[in-house]
Amino acid sequence: MISRAHLKIIPSRWLSFVFALGVLLTIAEVSKHRGSEENLKNISVKTHRGLVSLDELNENVFKKFGYEILEPTVSVPTLRMINEPTCETVFSKWKRISELPQPEYPPNEIPADRMDEFLLYNYTAMNKWYINDKNSAKGERPRNWDKLSDLVKWPRQKLGGLAYGTDGVSIYDAMKFHRLDGKSGVVIGSMQPWVEVSALVHGASKVMTVEYNKLEIQEEFRDRMSSILTIDFVSNWHQYADKFDFAASFSSIEHSGLGRYGDPIDPIGDLREMLKIKCILKPGGLLFLGVPLGTDAIQYNAHRIYGSVRLAMMFYGYEWLGTFSGDTEQPNDLTAERLHSKHLFGMTQNTIVLRKL
Repeated sequence: MISRAHLKIIPSRWLSFVFALGVLLTIAEVSKHRGSEENLKNISVKTHRGLVSLDELNENVFKKFGYEILEPTVSVPTLRMINEPTCETVFSKWKRISELPQPEYPPNEIPADRMDEFLLYNYTAMNKWYINDKNSAKGERPRNWDKLSDLVKWPRQKLGGLAYGTDGVSIYDAMKFHRLDGKSGVVIGSMQPWVEVSALVHGASKVMTVEYNKLEIQEEFRDRMSSILTIDFVSNWHQYADKFDFAASFSSIEHSGLGRYGDPIDPIGDLREMLKIKCILKPGGLLFLGVPLGTDAIQYNAHRIYGSVRLAMMFYGYEWLGTFSGDTEQPNDLTAERLHSKHLFGMTQNTIVLRKL
């Protein structure tokens, strides 16, 4: 039994004060919410349909994919995930999808029932550019993994330009600007070891490459470099959770889920890759990401082009630090003018540096 002698009666004047304070806080919260809604209606980004308000994109795209706008940052809005999946879910879903039976040849059409997902409910443009890298004898194969002792001596332009010309130099410059001294990292998808060598040249102590192909690394470098098949990496992901200081991927993630390489058709294959990388990076770890930048589009089944809309979902869980073009060693701002500088389906393949939050 509670003794009334110990009950403290709050004076009525204090009750009035507490009530008034609650009303003021409620009004402030409502005003903040309304102000946020007004900001979303007043800020627009470029799509193939012209300028579209963030409010429209929030309702018609982001929320349908499980995100919502946290801050109306320009030129790429900052999002949060409404219900972020666990790393266990991220990797298990990827593995389940990867094990689905695949056709002999990559599909030359997006399945009609997945069209809205692939095209972000018509906020992504599309044209055709069909490539069969699953069966083609001319398909890209791993090379130069036995020439690492030569590659580490190459100058900036030669090493960075090994695979993608000036665009490839951008990742060399990004790693020079954000030094990797004593850090260990992972490279996602790599036919030639120019990204790995760029990391070593700029101080990385160990680099592991995750690839669908088996790689024969030059013996003298096996104390610093290793490789693992993608399915083995996914199956043993617990070993790598929060392990790496940095990750890098150039001209790889934009293909995920398009079927070009015999991979399963998956409209959010690239977003799954970003979540996987987030799971294996340490807090504060860096991601060097090279994808085609422009106005949101798909050239099916060759690649995606990333504009303000899809980049927003790609950037979830990360802080943008800088964008490197390869034309200069210094980073550039990711302005709307720079992002959308090309015509529709035009692109630049720069390196974006992100930090895991």
